[in-house]
Amino acid sequence: MWKPIISFSIVLAGIAGWLRFETTTDLKHERQALIDSATNLDLAKKYQKEVQDKNNVHVETTASTSDAADTQEAEEASKRKEKGEKENTKSGLETAKADVEAKLAKLERELAEIGQIEDLVEKSQNLQAEMASVQQEIAITKENYKNMVAKREDTDNQITALRDKVSRQRAGQMIEVNAKIAQTFDNWGFVVIDKGGNQGINARVKLDVKRGDKVIGKLNITNLEPNVCVCDILSLSEGEKLAVGDSVVLSPESKWDPSKKPVVETIPAPAAPEAAPANPEAAPANPDAPAEKADDDDPFGLGGDDDPAPAPEPAETEDPFGL
Repeated sequence: MWKPIISFSIVLAGIAGWLRFETTTDLKHERQALIDSATNLDLAKKYQKEVQDKNNVHVETTASTSDAADTQEAEEASKRKEKGEKENTKSGLETAKADVEAKLAKLERELAEIGQIEDLVEKSQNLQAEMASVQQEIAITKENYKNMVAKREDTDNQITALRDKVSRQRAGQMIEVNAKIAQTFDNWGFVVIDKGGNQGINARVKLDVKRGDKVIGKLNITNLEPNVCVCDILSLSEGEKLAVGDSVVLSPESKWDPSKKPVVETIPAPAAPEAAPANPEAAPANPDAPAEKADDDDPFGLGGDDDPAPAPEPAETEDPFGL
């Protein structure tokens, strides 16, 4: 009984050894295959990286080539445009050249018809010199005319101002007076104010004396001096007494109103004098005799009295100034 078991065990041991040998061989093969697979994987990754690098280089090269192509196309377009502009300019220049040549031919024909160019140049220079002289004379004449017009306007303004001034003097009116009482002489009934003829005071105006906003008296100019006036006291408010420093202003009746200024008759200019007689006997017998008074003594056309009014006789009173 033991012999079959031992035989079967030996067979099993042989089978197990064979299986073990086969298994070991397969493991070796699998290990080698695994090593080969890892090696192949590394080679594949390396190859893939090389391919990726080459692909990147190709992409960069392609982009650079595309940019270069775009730049070249832009340059070619610019050159084509420049060439077109040059052709247009050339065409325009050729047209202008043809026009100039045609005008030159026309001028040559006209010059041939007119005559020598030297004579024309000399005549042109002479005409230009004459024209410059005439233009200079015109400019001088215009400037002189402008100056004369300005002088005329200034003279007219002065005449107008003098007419207004004379009209105010004749009417006994003024525009404004701002003065003060410098001295008072109550016993003699007059005062002295600190403005006179140099300040434009008119001897015919009436004056008011004011203290604050109240009129306390009225004055009449009796003696007009360059820088002072002597004035009689025409009236005085009850209970008031004039004092140094009181304001002196123009009375309302003496205020100048341009709309109511007196009409001044303008005397016509005298006729031109007659020519001297050819016969000396026709001359006046007495050349030393005084000439008759002209009717136009007033250059401003204001008119006036022929003889000045006589000065009033001084009153026989005591002179308070000791003069």
